Amino acid sequence: MAQGVYLGFFDVTRVFLLLCSVTSLLLIDHHRDAEDDRELNKAILEMLHINKVSASHQAQPHPYMRRIYQRLDSLEAQDFGSSDGTLVQSFRSVFGPQHAPPGWIWFNVSSLNPSMLGAELVLFRKILHPRPISVTITLHSVTAAHGALKESPALEDRLLILDQRPSSGFDVFDVSAVLAVKPVEMVGFQLRYTDESGSLVLHEALTQSLYCLNRGSLSEPLLVLYQAHPVHI
Repeated sequence: MAQGVYLGFFDVTRVFLLLCSVTSLLLIDHHRDAEDDRELNKAILEMLHINKVSASHQAQPHPYMRRIYQRLDSLEAQDFGSSDGTLVQSFRSVFGPQHAPPGWIWFNVSSLNPSMLGAELVLFRKILHPRPISVTITLHSVTAAHGALKESPALEDRLLILDQRPSSGFDVFDVSAVLAVKPVEMVGFQLRYTDESGSLVLHEALTQSLYCLNRGSLSEPLLVLYQAHPVHI
């Protein structure tokens, strides 16, 4: 009787030890597989020259670009025969190149798609004057390539009524002429004003008071480029 109990206990112990051994082997294999996966992932990242993987972060779109996307979506819905879509690029303002003249709004366009044909400068009108004061502005541009700056003739003259603002809140200037310069790494824009005597003057403080020029602001200056003519909204 005692011998039977002893043998039964021995069998249970042997099964328990066997299960422990199998579990240990499975844990070792799982740990080895995890290490292999980590090493494989590390090798892939090193091959791609990526040192760190982080969660993707999509910057909040510019308010003007949201309108552009909505406009393009509506056009695509109407034109079922169009399969290529419309190519649009946008650039936010940056610091100017070294030794660049002050008072210019700069954009780095080194990644510009060569098929772009149209360009818009988008500026958010920051304040309104309580009275219908008007001011004439002239938009100028300068391009930078290989360290050389080249200023172009005036792109546009426009009369602004300061107690009114476009429905979108943005003044939009057609600056497609800057695309004729190739190659171009950076492009800058400057607003000049006509005083009472009829002569053009620079007035950076006036530009800053009229428009939101802060880099990093949601409504900062924007350069929008199109594969076709600009989409006016």
